[in-house]
Amino acid sequence: MSATLCLGLNAQRSVYNRDVRFGFKIDPVFTNSFRAAENDIERSGSGFGVNYGLMADVLFSDGRGAFATGLEVAHASSELIYSTSSRGLKRAEAAGTDQNYKLKLQYLQIPLSVKLKTNQNNGFRFWGQFGTYMGALLKSRMDYSYGSVSESNVNAMKNTNKVNMGLLVGAGGEYEIAPKTDLFFGIGMENGFTDITANKDWKDGKVGLNRWAIRLGMFF
Repeated sequence: MSATLCLGLNAQRSVYNRDVRFGFKIDPVFTNSFRAAENDIERSGSGFGVNYGLMADVLFSDGRGAFATGLEVAHASSELIYSTSSRGLKRAEAAGTDQNYKLKLQYLQIPLSVKLKTNQNNGFRFWGQFGTYMGALLKSRMDYSYGSVSESNVNAMKNTNKVNMGLLVGAGGEYEIAPKTDLFFGIGMENGFTDITANKDWKDGKVGLNRWAIRLGMFF
């Protein structure tokens, strides 16, 4: 009983002394772009989106770094043009015409990274971040057209990879507005490693998802 009580008090003390920080974030994503490996597939546009969710920093003992993680919902959209009838979902019907696809995706995402920080000066400190992220597909909708045929908001879950992973990097700053309350801001990039399109359906090689976002949030 006493050992359990001591563990509980120590865990509570760690949180209150900011060994662990929690916060929330809203990240406007100003660039969503697919990256196709095949020459006959073009990116036709870059969509906007937003990430939102919770953040957690497990601080290093010197206070100048942390293991950063959290749980967030991520939205992405971008467009692809297939200039050959041998690739794409509608390849059998689309001989001699371009196929245009816009995918609108939603993921439940967990970032895992190391965040290094400068010393605080007049309430400000700067940080850099490097790591990875893992996302599970929640929703996939598609608009497509080829020739005179078009359809909007089609369910594309079975044609989209259910997992997305990639490289996460970022840089920015924090400003202390009150004891144990910090504004968080910066810019980040997500470079997808995973093939977004289910290749057995699309026959299009690897199509990755790259994203640039503004990081905005608050730690408590």
